[in-house]
Amino acid sequence: MKTNQDRVVSLWANYHTTRSVDARNRLVELYVPLVHKIAEILARRLWPRVTADELASAGFDGLIGAVGSFDPGRGVKFETYCRQRIIGAIRDWQREIDPLGRSGRNFERTLNRTEERFQAELGRLPNSVELARRMDMPVSKFIRMKKTVSASHCVSLEAGSDRHEDPRMSVLVPVDPNPGPTVHTERELIREYVTRGLKEQDRLILTLYYYEKLTMAAIGSVLGVSESRVCQRHAEIVDQLRARFADTTCDLVA
Repeated sequence: MKTNQDRVVSLWANYHTTRSVDARNRLVELYVPLVHKIAEILARRLWPRVTADELASAGFDGLIGAVGSFDPGRGVKFETYCRQRIIGAIRDWQREIDPLGRSGRNFERTLNRTEERFQAELGRLPNSVELARRMDMPVSKFIRMKKTVSASHCVSLEAGSDRHEDPRMSVLVPVDPNPGPTVHTERELIREYVTRGLKEQDRLILTLYYYEKLTMAAIGSVLGVSESRVCQRHAEIVDQLRARFADTTCDLVA
């Protein structure tokens, strides 16, 4: 009778022999819990900016890449090698979506430390001029950087309570938990208007996510692609629509 370890060895042997997509997918499914475990650990440090599910979506690409490039001849356990690839993929995703970048985050950390020290010393919060002086920065540059940091933490008042729904799309998709026939028709008209000109797959992603309320993972299963690929494409579509409707969203809502 085969043990669990024997089955794992057999899966790897099959994949290295055939290099088939089916064999690769079986291995990926085997190590999915590792992705979720790493994502949960990282999310505890980053919450509420991102969730474990969002980090896991990025980590799946690292897992798939690790399975495809792993060489057992190097004498390294796959779990060790895979963790590095998963964390690397998550870090790459964070850098891509971070509106501040490394310099902005460094400024934010220095700003917080400087404010805390000032308050501890003088018993009050400093103003911008005092902070800029302590951070050895021109006041104009300090104010510009502080505005950028503040904007990165803002959420649109029109966004729903669901953190997974992109707030940039909230003005384009009316929300009603119990829509009647009229509202349903309006929603369909808006959907047709918003998605006009998009590729069929892009239209399907928006429809399944915003109208059918499917998760990114479920959409990936429908389309036959990874969850992380759906997340990436969704972000690209939203940016495309945001640019297209930059001057017309108010008219659309009205």
